[in-house]
Amino acid sequence: MGKLYIIGSGLAGLSASLWASKKKLDMHIFESTGMSGGRCRSFYDKKMEIEIDNGNHIVLSANNNFYEFCQIVESVNSLKKIPPIFNFFNLEEKLYWKLDLYQNGPSSIIFNKEKGIPNSKVSDYYSLLNFLFVKKSAKVEDLINKHSTLYKNFWEPFTLGIMNTSPRHASANVLSNVLKKTLFRGKDFFFVYQPIKNWNKTLIEPAIAYLKKRKKDIMYNHSLKGIEIKDNRICKLQFNRMDINVNKNDKVILALPLNIFGKFFPSILIPSEFNTIINIHYKLSDQILKKFRSEIIGMIESKSQWIFVKKGYISITISDANKFEDIPNDIIAKLVWKEVCEYLAETLKLPTFRVIKEKKATYNQSPENNHLLRNINPLPKNLLIAGDWTQNKLPCTIEGSILSGKKAVELLDF
Repeated sequence: MGKLYIIGSGLAGLSASLWASKKKLDMHIFESTGMSGGRCRSFYDKKMEIEIDNGNHIVLSANNNFYEFCQIVESVNSLKKIPPIFNFFNLEEKLYWKLDLYQNGPSSIIFNKEKGIPNSKVSDYYSLLNFLFVKKSAKVEDLINKHSTLYKNFWEPFTLGIMNTSPRHASANVLSNVLKKTLFRGKDFFFVYQPIKNWNKTLIEPAIAYLKKRKKDIMYNHSLKGIEIKDNRICKLQFNRMDINVNKNDKVILALPLNIFGKFFPSILIPSEFNTIINIHYKLSDQILKKFRSEIIGMIESKSQWIFVKKGYISITISDANKFEDIPNDIIAKLVWKEVCEYLAETLKLPTFRVIKEKKATYNQSPENNHLLRNINPLPKNLLIAGDWTQNKLPCTIEGSILSGKKAVELLDF
């Protein structure tokens, strides 16, 4: 049996490593930076003097691969399961409302105005039926009335939160797959998982500990610089610190971001459109944190999109945020904090903050780009790829990352 080389220790690479370890494969793991986790990492912020998540992630109870990962690394007890009760605030109308999918069934939400989405009509909900049968070429906006209340108060925040892509561009087929696995199956599949402390403690550290226990260490600060291919096989991996000859029976799993993968295979046509995610973290006292109505709050008619209330701070996510890339961090922090104050209905001094701009966080998940990724070829015979972007039936999320690593190992033919 040959060796397995896994390049990248983000969540996809860690997932592949776990499943390879379970199969007792002779594997070697390389990471270009000094830490694992990729977009799912947490770190101690010297300015805020607390440990913060790099970004925010919405994980639903339908995400079986995520939960299986936590079971394998024995971190299930580090999770909290939040009922599907979603609080919203419309900044323009100064309106607080909630969508309670825990206590109310579909009929109550559709036919009872007090329990449904504000100012919605029964006919607005017909748009849900459009997602039962969807063409691969359809965009989300093609299936709904963009002038309806439901578009502004449900479809837009939901699509942005799940796909980091505006409904104008987002693949309706991908969103349909999400709806069929979650909302359409009932409330039991729409609970939200969040870490009790942070994503490092729930996913990254337990995975590394699992690997170390099995004497599988990650080689950090090993940046892949080149790949040699001969007779349609990878024959050499060139790192900044060493070269590795890849023998005939060896396999390689590249668990890299899409844009990095593209640099090694410039002849393969991949999406060129990417979307930024911006996360703004504010350090807050317990007294102020108690003023927020729930742990996750959707913001409507605002720059802010989702507020995540965490231990010692709040974190605001702006998805599909390319237009904010060049705005200075202090300006973004002030603009968003003003919106937070309007939610709290009081004026508060700007607290200590950290702005993290994840440029090219995901590809623009349009039908056209999704089509490109469904047809990536040809790849060297001994190469497999992992990463949320490889799971073209799913959005680029934690679930997709974990599933991609698992699938890559399943396809190995040692």
